[in-house]
Amino acid sequence: MTSLGNISRAAFGVLALGAVASAGCFDSGMRVPPQPPEPAELDLSVTYQRIDGFGASSAWTANNISDALADQFFSPDTGIGLSLLRIQIKPTGTTAEMGTAMKAVARGAKVWAAPWTPPVDWKQDTDACGYAGTLQDAHRQDWADRLASFAASMAAQGIPLVAISAQNEPNYPARAKQFNADGTPICSSGWDSCLYSPDQMVTFVRDFLGPALAVQNPYVPVMAPETQGWDQFKRWADPLMADSGAVSRMGPIATHHYAGSPSVYQAAVTAGKAIWETEISDTKVSTPDPGIDSGLRVAALIHDDLVSGNVSAWHYWWLMPGSDDNGALVMKSTQMLATRAWVLGNWSRFVRPGFVRVSLTAQPQNSIYLSAFKNPDDGRVVVVAVNQGYGNTTQDFTVAGGTIAELTPWVTSASQKLAQQAPVAVADGAVSVTLPPRSVTSFVGTFMP
Repeated sequence: MTSLGNISRAAFGVLALGAVASAGCFDSGMRVPPQPPEPAELDLSVTYQRIDGFGASSAWTANNISDALADQFFSPDTGIGLSLLRIQIKPTGTTAEMGTAMKAVARGAKVWAAPWTPPVDWKQDTDACGYAGTLQDAHRQDWADRLASFAASMAAQGIPLVAISAQNEPNYPARAKQFNADGTPICSSGWDSCLYSPDQMVTFVRDFLGPALAVQNPYVPVMAPETQGWDQFKRWADPLMADSGAVSRMGPIATHHYAGSPSVYQAAVTAGKAIWETEISDTKVSTPDPGIDSGLRVAALIHDDLVSGNVSAWHYWWLMPGSDDNGALVMKSTQMLATRAWVLGNWSRFVRPGFVRVSLTAQPQNSIYLSAFKNPDDGRVVVVAVNQGYGNTTQDFTVAGGTIAELTPWVTSASQKLAQQAPVAVADGAVSVTLPPRSVTSFVGTFMP
């Protein structure tokens, strides 16, 4: 049995052209046929992280989506089944996204919130647009109180928050990126940000934001550090995890995935804290890509974070498009869900909050990548199979730790969007399936211990 809780899958994003099997030779010099790949080993008794959900953000671009889009985003029956929504807290301690948040909650999703910046006059060392800079010490309590008041206001309106982030990307100094002919900045070309050193983040969480949120009813934990990538994650997370006062105030430990590679963060495991990936988009191409190529790149990110990073929650960047078409689940040109949204649905629709990841060979053959999950409460089991190759590929499975009678495939490909297929029978703890080319397939069934 291959245990995959901490094996890196950095190479997953590279497209493979098909399964390759080694060929050997008899002494006579005759060439033997390629040998079939070994079966993927699914063991339902070996468990890893609990799944808290899958989501995206409504910041700036999705203040009040239509009911039809809300169904597509958040319904686990007719849509892609997102179970988490990330909203933005404005410097005023308000949000413009209440309409979308209410529609998400009405469809069973949970909401959490993140600030991009405190008020400009509470900061120092900003640029001419008020971007970047740091929070003044004299206003730390003011800002913590404003964030706590936001949590109270949301709860009073029927949207209890599951967490409030201390700061979006505290390590990334976003500034104006374009300038007029006279050298003055174009302030619409950057975005709000605020920098914290690792020590400043510990102090803010432990002494200001944590205590301000602790008195809320219902209680709202702090999320941190939400770094820009895995490469800087431990630099900010380690001081938080080493400080007992900060740890006691915290819920999920979070990062974005714009840089670095995911790996198991043992300090969080030891402390019993979930790891959340809270923002990423398809940045590999500069032209809009609504199709399966983008979908498979996003599948690589999801797979890597779940299998190599042991994340409990995974988020794409935007629900609705802004300046970056590939940064959203909906395409600007068509106002329809891109294929990457349906690919995300191969996990989010079926792997619901409360599932746990179970042991499964993550790469049984070239271009095939696998992850598996079960619901301990009702016996549902989900296997997600990604075929990055260009041909139909047969994959065999063995099943241990429980009995499964049949699995129903749901396929996303260039021509299919979570399309249900005929069930396949599991006999004597084994099953063989055919994975369509350039596709993601969720196999859904029920197990008996």
